Amino acid sequence: MVRTEAWQVRHTGAMQKWEYRVFASHLDPAELVVVLNQSGLEGWELVALVPVTDYHPREVIDPTAQEPAAILADLDTEEGGEVVALEAFRYIFKRPLE
Repeated sequence: MVRTEAWQVRHTGAMQKWEYRVFASHLDPAELVVVLNQSGLEGWELVALVPVTDYHPREVIDPTAQEPAAILADLDTEEGGEVVALEAFRYIFKRPLE
């Protein structure tokens, strides 16, 4: 039996080229299934799931906490208001370029 070392392997074909898409989600699982199924139908393959923490002004999370004009004013300032940490995920997809 002949053993081939990894450095001896040669590829004769062209390298596959990929395109990538990153989807950020705070969706509940029922809504997420729809997005994942649609992505699969479009040829996207889920290759990674990355947990992240996003920070948003409370007014964005709970719009009833302030009037819309006040929300926009807070978003335009550096100080803003109270910030809320939300656990979320980034879904990384790839599909072959044709």
